[in-house]
Amino acid sequence: MGKKNRIPRWPFGFALAFSLGFIGAALYQAQLRSAAVRTLARWLDNPAKAHGIWVDLGPGIPGWLRITLTGFMGHTLPGIVGHPVEAVAFSRFGGFNLDRRFSDFLNPHSPSYQCWYGAYIVFDNEHRQRFGFEPEGSANVQDALDTLEADQRLVYKSTGVPLKFDDGRLVRPIGEFERTQVEEGGGTWWKVSGAAETWSTYHRGRLPDESWKSRWCYGSVPTGVDHGVDDLHPLTYSGEFWVRYEEAWRASCCKFFIYPSYTNRAGQQIDKGDARLVKAGQAALAGIRFGPAETHIPHAP
Repeated sequence: MGKKNRIPRWPFGFALAFSLGFIGAALYQAQLRSAAVRTLARWLDNPAKAHGIWVDLGPGIPGWLRITLTGFMGHTLPGIVGHPVEAVAFSRFGGFNLDRRFSDFLNPHSPSYQCWYGAYIVFDNEHRQRFGFEPEGSANVQDALDTLEADQRLVYKSTGVPLKFDDGRLVRPIGEFERTQVEEGGGTWWKVSGAAETWSTYHRGRLPDESWKSRWCYGSVPTGVDHGVDDLHPLTYSGEFWVRYEEAWRASCCKFFIYPSYTNRAGQQIDKGDARLVKAGQAALAGIRFGPAETHIPHAP
């Protein structure tokens, strides 16, 4: 009885794995691009690295991206405060859950639409010390607004949003801000709560000055999609800004959580700050950690 010819199975396995990998890459292309942009930014030099400080945003909010976005606020904050300053932002936003082409940050149907949480570090220099504080030691509301302004300028520049108020700013406060002193994790923080108006970065298609980095980071909403809102529609951010000063680092450590409300095209008032999101955002704030680089044990990417 002769030997049977045995056909090797590995080519079929390889072909199947390659096909599945190709399909997966095609389906999750936007997620992979976003992760690549955020990972690249993490490897670049920033003031926190230069000073040997780490910032860990913790486990975060369920459904939000885990790889932190780094924002180089040294490019925008000096133009706002009028002098050189070393500053960096670390933030997270909603993931690619409802649509694989664009993140929940750009999806008005998502509870995480246009929401952020994260942290800032602003270092002392000869021009200014104890950023975020009044001379007597309480929180400085204008500094809180200036960090939000600086962060928004980074986002608008990357996205190509051309809008601004008559005074040239992108963020305008509404009403009074509340300042309270809070004990957390064995340390004392000042918390600033309030609201400010600006514009959404939601738009369909591509803006004339939009960078490839923005499209890769947040994804891209197709031109034919209708979410019931106009492109770049006005919105009001509400939220919290926390600040404490680290004498050993000569730096102000800040953390924030913001969520929008707005009117859709049908005239309905939409408020993303429901109880579940606010609770998750406050838990995310409590999970943020700052420390010397040599002591860092990463909690999450």
